[in-house]
Amino acid sequence: MKASILTIVVLLEAVATATELFNSKDLTGWTSIADHNATGNYCANEPTWHVANGAIRTTGTPFGYLRTKRADFTNFKLELEYRWWRKTENPNSGIFLRLADENGSFIPKCYENQLQPASVCSLFALGGSILEGVVPRNPYTPNDALSGIAAAPAKAPSAEKPFGEWNKLELTVKDDEVTSYLNGVLMNQVKGVKTPKGAIALQSEGGAIEFRDVKITNF
Repeated sequence: MKASILTIVVLLEAVATATELFNSKDLTGWTSIADHNATGNYCANEPTWHVANGAIRTTGTPFGYLRTKRADFTNFKLELEYRWWRKTENPNSGIFLRLADENGSFIPKCYENQLQPASVCSLFALGGSILEGVVPRNPYTPNDALSGIAAAPAKAPSAEKPFGEWNKLELTVKDDEVTSYLNGVLMNQVKGVKTPKGAIALQSEGGAIEFRDVKITNF
């Protein structure tokens, strides 16, 4: 009996161990998707995504995302730090969760934890995703990436730090629920997520943003 209990404890500790999704050196394990029909202020001489000083950096143009090659994340805690590294007119970005389908646009089928300062940690159902109990702004049509968005606004005022400072973000995805903490403050807790699994992605949407210490704990 004691041996069995010890085995269970060891297994539970293994499950709870965080895994680095970003090695701080290069973009191994990630792939970039760009929507060249939504280029923003794109400059061909500046890479959309690259690693700088141990962080993943994006210029925000063209619009798109950097997603994990692994696409079967189900229940997990995602931890990372982010900061805006260069001022832009309309800073915008987000974290895509359970990204399940790509349609060629900068908005795939997924759930987005918003990072836009005006609505940080609001949760959006995008690309035909369903957020049970939340009515979309308009019906979803496959040829319109901005259609069918269902939004669950953040439940607390922004806890984001001033421009240029690093912010700690913690996202827990468990069954049909997404919970977000920003710098230790509970920002949102939303039920009704219907897509069961998918990839994780960092968004390029006009904001010059950096991400570091990206790690995941599966459970």
